[in-house]
Amino acid sequence: PTATARARSGAAAWSGTVAGGGNALFTVRRGLVGVDGVRGPSVLLNAGERVEADLAGLHEPTLVPTPARARRDAFADEMRRELAEDLADDAPQRAVSAEERGVEHQLGRVLTDASGDRVRAEEFVVRTGADSFAFVALNSRAGGGLSYYSWRGTFDRALPTDLSPVFEDLPGTAGAAAPWTLTAYTMERSNGADTLTLSAAGGHQVDVNSNSDPLDDVSSLFDPAAAAFRSVSGPVYETIFDKGGLYADGTLKRGWTGSNLQSQNDQTPASTTDPLTGAALASSLPSYTSNSTFPDAASARRDDLESYSDGTQVLTENVAVSPGGGAADRGAFGGAASGAAWQAALLRQGFEQTTTASGFRGAIDVLVSPRALIETGAAK
Repeated sequence: PTATARARSGAAAWSGTVAGGGNALFTVRRGLVGVDGVRGPSVLLNAGERVEADLAGLHEPTLVPTPARARRDAFADEMRRELAEDLADDAPQRAVSAEERGVEHQLGRVLTDASGDRVRAEEFVVRTGADSFAFVALNSRAGGGLSYYSWRGTFDRALPTDLSPVFEDLPGTAGAAAPWTLTAYTMERSNGADTLTLSAAGGHQVDVNSNSDPLDDVSSLFDPAAAAFRSVSGPVYETIFDKGGLYADGTLKRGWTGSNLQSQNDQTPASTTDPLTGAALASSLPSYTSNSTFPDAASARRDDLESYSDGTQVLTENVAVSPGGGAADRGAFGGAASGAAWQAALLRQGFEQTTTASGFRGAIDVLVSPRALIETGAAK
């Protein structure tokens, strides 16, 4: 043992875990608890605090993370382990031959972002259940910076072993509804410290070309098999979600609700309750406005800004990245800044999203393949 714990209040509840070498973690759930290290120092812990102990003594007490933060930290740790194992596997090749580094560049594993910095990029799909899967893009930069983009979807039935047709149907289907329906998804971007999350539920397929909103009509769909857009006519089915919300570090910024929505215009903005959990909010959500600007006439850059009436904001900078690094020339997009024309031109480039928000400790900077973002709906 490297430490002992004793109740220091009339009623207390705490837990202790012990690992190899005497490493211990004490977490207080209620009351006041004193923890004494074998080397002499001691600390008093209140509810919601924890302290680690090892052969060197007691560490500094820290706050117990919220369940949402604990999940984010666990996911970030898992991504770091994946990256560390991958780097360890590659180390002998890099040490033996400089040619290996050239091969990595050719394979797209080491990329150059819009600022000219090298980024190690990994992308993979994880089967999370018979009816669900996750796409993850993991970035590592010099100095230990780690960021990721993840999209996790749940469907109304078991999915085939080969997910190719599922990805093909995600952007929408022409003529008839897809054989499986995306009922819920969570799209998340994080730098390990800050997280921007968009979650939606109540998904159902709607013929958007036959509903009452002419502005959501679709005349072209992305074809993953051809990696291009093709013209379509007649019924086009897309998934519309009855409820959803945007969260910055776990705080709801905006959301919507509805019942069997046939158009996104039919949704009701969330106000006093969380649209996904139904929990009452401490105060009504602020109103917000959104707009897009183009800060650089020469480069393919677009800034999407959401401004809230409480003075906060969420800014996402979208940059098309040339294969050799740096921002792509705006002329390559023929003047398009959104929609199918923008996405079609984007397929020939890289794509980088940098997100900042009020209260964030840093920017979330993710370099990811545009095809994946188009298929999962993150690149509009």
